[in-house]
Amino acid sequence: MTTAGESSEKRRRKVGLLYDERMCKHDTPDGEDHPECPDRIKYIWEVLHLSGLAQRCVVLSGSKAEDKQLQLVHTKKHVNLVKSLSTKKKDSKRNKIASEFDSIYLNGGSSEAAYLAAGSVVEVAEKVAEGELDSGFAIVRPPGHHAEEDEAMGFCLFNNVAVAASYLLNQRKDLGIKKILIVDWDVHHGNGTQKMFWKDPRVLVFSVHRHDGGRFYPTGDDGDYDKVGEGAGEGFNINVPWEQGGCRDADYIAVWDHILIPVTKEFNPDIILLSAGFDAAIGDPLGGCSVTLYGYSVMLKKLMEFAQGKIVMALEGGYNLESVAESSLWCVHVLLEGKLFQSSIEEYTLDSTRRLVQAVRKRLCPYWPSLSDKLTWKPEAPFPVKHLSRCFFDLLLLLLTSFFFHMWMKGAKTIASSVHSIKQQVESLLASLEVALEEKEALQTRAVNAETKVAELQGEDKLRLKVSLDKYAAEAKVADEHLAQVCSELREVKIDLDFYRELFKKASEEKKLAEEHVIKFGDGLEKEASEKLSLKVSLDKYAAEAKVADEHLAQVSSELREVKIDLDFHRELFKKASEEKKLVEDQVIKFGDELQKEASEKLRLQISRDRYAEEVKEGAEHLAKVRSELREVQIDLNLHSELLKKASEVK
Repeated sequence: MTTAGESSEKRRRKVGLLYDERMCKHDTPDGEDHPECPDRIKYIWEVLHLSGLAQRCVVLSGSKAEDKQLQLVHTKKHVNLVKSLSTKKKDSKRNKIASEFDSIYLNGGSSEAAYLAAGSVVEVAEKVAEGELDSGFAIVRPPGHHAEEDEAMGFCLFNNVAVAASYLLNQRKDLGIKKILIVDWDVHHGNGTQKMFWKDPRVLVFSVHRHDGGRFYPTGDDGDYDKVGEGAGEGFNINVPWEQGGCRDADYIAVWDHILIPVTKEFNPDIILLSAGFDAAIGDPLGGCSVTLYGYSVMLKKLMEFAQGKIVMALEGGYNLESVAESSLWCVHVLLEGKLFQSSIEEYTLDSTRRLVQAVRKRLCPYWPSLSDKLTWKPEAPFPVKHLSRCFFDLLLLLLTSFFFHMWMKGAKTIASSVHSIKQQVESLLASLEVALEEKEALQTRAVNAETKVAELQGEDKLRLKVSLDKYAAEAKVADEHLAQVCSELREVKIDLDFYRELFKKASEEKKLAEEHVIKFGDGLEKEASEKLSLKVSLDKYAAEAKVADEHLAQVSSELREVKIDLDFHRELFKKASEEKKLVEDQVIKFGDELQKEASEKLRLQISRDRYAEEVKEGAEHLAKVRSELREVQIDLNLHSELLKKASEVK
């Protein structure tokens, strides 16, 4: 029997994907290379289509933000400045404006792209909040989390996620969104988002990022874990600042398990907005960390347990085209079906990560009681040697798949060099791995022997062997670090080959579908031609009928105007007749009073009785005549009222 939970898991989730090529107009003014380039979102969109995931989602086009939405978090002066960028006729003026900001370039398309990026995140967030979508991914640029209230910086013009959060809380209160969690896993600190909600307890801002003691961009102490908010918002700003680069999946997942997840349970958000920068991924030229597809999919999967899975992803950073596209691809996999990327490489957290997690929990436990619990760490898991032969087999299989994929995509000439390069890389990594394992095994053996001798010897010999043991332990630690580095490189190659195998499979399926579509298209051309001919005849006939209908309508309108004129005339007649009727009735009443008076003076007026009787008769006849005329006027008025009603119905 299927439980309600299983049934809901099997229900197909409605995931929105928003992409608009107009955001690619934002580019360097002189066309020189830049990490934040239009190809970032183009590559993501192409990979999603090639994989077939885009076809399973609800595809949306971008929409521009309104000024009143932007001014929820930005000053009017800043909004007007960005709006005016596209009206500047000379690049020199835009370049001068850009030089006044930190890490910003501008061109004629920057204003439109910025408005589209902010408006698109608002659109996806609104649809998820309304329940039209279960979740969504806004593939936007320029990014936003560095932009502050009155300043553009760090490639960002408007703070897209902050605009969306403030819009839901302040302009769409009818949606019932009262608490929002903003998670920023971009490798750089989201300084703009932090400042915009610094005193707001309705928004919990969480950022995990490289800090390097304030030397990593954006420099300064804003990203330190001691920055927890102010006033009513104290405790609602959480920073997890890495002390150095090289952090891996295990480090990020430890932060999730020991900080973010417990706090999120207490906060219980109504919706989650994710500043999804992928510059912490392996191979990013700016990030210097080593998060894999597995790491991103696990972090997103854990977040889906909250807010009924209402998650809005907005692209931030990520400057390695392959890793940002692959990471986006697997995040969409998770949003659609909760599917995790499988990894056979085990990792353990760095010592610096453990120290940092302890420090952050200690700083935040006054605000979040769940962080007061004693923290226990799992034992470090060594690299699983038993999986080595399996990894080798997988790599060979993936190498063959990559060969066929490249043959289909680029042609046989480029393949030889690509395959040879990948093969050499795999062989080199495997050789390094074997050497590292042998070194580690030898050192472990030497360490065990040394420990045995320490147990047997006393005094100076024991001390001497203890020093040797420490030396061997240090060497073993170096070997472990070397082994971890080799594993990381090996994992990167395996991820690339997995991705290419998936692309090749999807490409083959699309090629087959395309061939079938071509055959169907050829069969339908002749039918379409005949349908077009009959459609042309129908259109001509319809145009003639429409012309006749227009002429008839004009005639009816003219008749209606005439009827209205007649009706107005008879209304005026009826009004005058009513006034005359009132006068006559007044005269009759007065005349009746006079008759009563004359009756009392009957004897005295006997001489004029005949004359009075004649006048009464004439008055009665006149009254009857007036009443007859009134009835005729009433009949005419009823007739014209009926005509006016029918004319209104015809019109």
